[in-house]
Amino acid sequence: MKKMERLVGIIYALKEHKKLTAGEIAEKFEVSERTIYRDIEALSQLNIPIIALEGFGGGYELDDNYFVPSVAFSENEILYLLLSLRLGEIIKVPNMREDYESLKYKLLNILDDDKKEKYLQLLNRITFFINKIAPESYRGDMMQPIIESFFEYKNLKIKYYTPKKDEIMEREITPYLLFFDEGGWYLDGYCHVRKEERCFRLDRIHQMDITENTYTPSSIHDYFENKANNREYIDVKLEMNKHLYETVKQDYMFKYAIKEEGMDKVRLKISTYLEEILKLSIINAEEVTIIEPPDLIDQIKQECKKILNKYEQL
Repeated sequence: MKKMERLVGIIYALKEHKKLTAGEIAEKFEVSERTIYRDIEALSQLNIPIIALEGFGGGYELDDNYFVPSVAFSENEILYLLLSLRLGEIIKVPNMREDYESLKYKLLNILDDDKKEKYLQLLNRITFFINKIAPESYRGDMMQPIIESFFEYKNLKIKYYTPKKDEIMEREITPYLLFFDEGGWYLDGYCHVRKEERCFRLDRIHQMDITENTYTPSSIHDYFENKANNREYIDVKLEMNKHLYETVKQDYMFKYAIKEEGMDKVRLKISTYLEEILKLSIINAEEVTIIEPPDLIDQIKQECKKILNKYEQL
């Protein structure tokens, strides 16, 4: 976050909380208390009426007579943005917490006190259960060099921790895709050390810098094309318990399914990715029966035999 954006965020934070200590402000914007002291001094020089309260229970307040201009949003737009911010908080967008705090206060400042309290209570009752892993933190500024790389088509140099070998290795990568999956942020790219495409967890990157080595937009196109071509797409006929079908019928796998209904089963013809239908049929073995193709049935048998052999040896 740039200094001016943080200064504006501090104004909105003081407007919202009435009084905050330097330590509390520093925690919200993930900077040092010394930085906050300098920010308060800068705001004072801009004639922002911030009152410093000394001694026990002291802190900083914004003069009640100071008018903070509001942004023109409807209440539904404010709610939508607050929900989006709630999602952003849960998926922990790297190095964006201070921007989250600043925007949240700007939005809340638009509402009167009664509506503000109702919206805060509402947000406390809404969550998103999408995390299976919980990275502790992301080191340094991760997002900015990635975004700059995407804009300028430049490689990244990273120091990456590999748990299997318990080592940190320096690598140069051509970044292709930044994505969030099951609780963590990942970066797909071409590793110039391994000479192959690799996937990197952002919380395992100890340092990241942009280089002067460039790559072409065509390499991004090739990446997406290869990714699509390397996933095996198959036509499947299957039977499924009606109760399970009612649960999963909105999944994209069944969006274009051809359906025939029996007494207690639903027969379906679908086209999907091999790994997804394998997972569905094994996890729901009692409710799902693959009818064809024969090759898929044989593959399911092999997977089941592997599992059985593993546990028979225990």
